[in-house]
Amino acid sequence: MSSENLGDFYKENKKLVSEYIDTRIKLIKFGAIKTLAKTLSALILVGLISFMMLFFLLFVVIAFSWYMADQLGSAALGFLCGGGVFIAILLLSIVFRKALFLNPLIRIFLHASTEEDEESSDETED
Repeated sequence: MSSENLGDFYKENKKLVSEYIDTRIKLIKFGAIKTLAKTLSALILVGLISFMMLFFLLFVVIAFSWYMADQLGSAALGFLCGGGVFIAILLLSIVFRKALFLNPLIRIFLHASTEEDEESSDETED
């Protein structure tokens, strides 16, 4: 092989390697965007469900407070009972925060981020 052919070979391969690296960088960026989008959509869904559950709980406690007000004969005592329900929910949430909030959120985000890996491994198996 002459040095001219060898120089052309290196120039051509340098271009191919550069294109390959650019393609891999784009692929990694798209994968990161997909994972971020899935994680954000899961976070928005959890937030929306939590917001709706908060309103549901609020209306249930208001109804309970009015019921207790009728039973006790005092609106103040009825709403004090309703406040007690919120205090009980707060205390239970603090005591069981790991089991109720932390672990499920971790599972949701891990599932959203690893779902991409499972899809790509299923495609390579086919």
